[in-house]
Amino acid sequence: MINLISKRIEVDEEGKATSLKLHSIKRPHMRAFHLSWISFCVAFTGWFAIPPLIPTIRKSLKLTDAEIGNANITSVSATIGARLAAGPLCDRYGAKRVMAMILVMGAISTALVGCVSTGTGLIVIRFFIGILGATFVPCQFWTTKMFSSNVVGTANAFAGGWGNLGGGLTYLVMPLVFNLFALLFPDNIAWRVTFVVPAVVCLLVGAADYFTADDCPAGDWLELRRASKQNVPDIDEKVVIGDNEKSQKSPEKLYEEKEVEEDNTSTFVVFMTVLKSPTVWILILQYACCFGLELAVDNIIGDLFIKRFGMNQTVAGYYASTFGLMNIFSRASGGVFADVLNGYLDRGLLGRLAAHQFITFFEGVTLICFSYSTHSLATALTAMIAFSYFVQAACGTTFSVAPFVNPKHYGVLTGLVGAGGNLGAVTFNYVFKAYAGNYEAAFTTIGIVVLCVSLLTAVVKVENQMLWMLFKKRQ
Repeated sequence: MINLISKRIEVDEEGKATSLKLHSIKRPHMRAFHLSWISFCVAFTGWFAIPPLIPTIRKSLKLTDAEIGNANITSVSATIGARLAAGPLCDRYGAKRVMAMILVMGAISTALVGCVSTGTGLIVIRFFIGILGATFVPCQFWTTKMFSSNVVGTANAFAGGWGNLGGGLTYLVMPLVFNLFALLFPDNIAWRVTFVVPAVVCLLVGAADYFTADDCPAGDWLELRRASKQNVPDIDEKVVIGDNEKSQKSPEKLYEEKEVEEDNTSTFVVFMTVLKSPTVWILILQYACCFGLELAVDNIIGDLFIKRFGMNQTVAGYYASTFGLMNIFSRASGGVFADVLNGYLDRGLLGRLAAHQFITFFEGVTLICFSYSTHSLATALTAMIAFSYFVQAACGTTFSVAPFVNPKHYGVLTGLVGAGGNLGAVTFNYVFKAYAGNYEAAFTTIGIVVLCVSLLTAVVKVENQMLWMLFKKRQ
């Protein structure tokens, strides 16, 4: 599954890798894997660059709590539409072009933060920065097209988790960058200049996506699409995929038959086809309750430490970064757990469903525990680490199931489920705003909601399998 020894990447009949070589950056599989998570990670440095500096920005712009709350909501609401659009774009143009485009657009918006002079301006600019959140869709689409079914859950979870790591890194790095510029400029200027740094990083990574990677094992998605329209002869030839040379159909035929299956169905019809499945709606709701919650917590966790424990901006950023930095292993462990349990049970996809049910249930439990643990720094940190693990691992288990729900229209499905995450972020940001700083009550309410939603896994149906079949004797 995770191969740290062999120099060869074994592939299946579609050219997809059957293992992860985390130390490798060779094309096409591992180059795409590493760029997918790096792109999503740096997107966070722009998307959530503002919350770590809110104390300074609040003072400079004389912001009210309502304006900050509305800016938080706006930053995640814009991503809903962007993710819905990114899915069909990936299906049509491939992941690397969509990823590069989003990073460039987001970089421009991030660089313009320094021009903001009012609370309304902050709300507007955070809306456009929210486009960066759509990088999740090409991230997951990319890895799904590169890795085989036996390891796709792990690949998606590592890519998504290491991408989410950007939320923690942003809390850690942005105050340090601001402090550096504050040595050269007054605070009112320093925070404005600080946003140039994540903007430049997004531009550089976007260029790397476009110029140095492949969309799928057979090569460039758009070029293969064009070739498929020219009726390429069905011939066998020797091709090299990663480190393997094997006899198979030409890349054009591989693309035409296995990767795209282009038809003339309108995007609207495809959306409606995907949404006809109740399982898709459940995954949207459950992703809202894990990734959506993670985004909402990214917006308020620094403020929680400042208000509860009297910390300054830099120290609060250090503690708040712990929440996002858990992604270095937590989301990935959810995908690995699902893959391993599924292999151990050897009952179709039932192991993935069981793993998903277990993780999402304990997400709700630990959220409620956190709501009763903010009376001291030590207990608050311990409880936050516990609930952050399950919140992020649930993201991993969700996308260990998702690739099997509708493989033909996986780009659209990824966009829909991903947009559900942002819909959850909007909802939970409203909850935090409604409780007006009473974080304990807010986390109790959210925990109960998550517990109830986790139980919907019992009625999820994937490839004609449901969780209750685990208790049915193997025929």
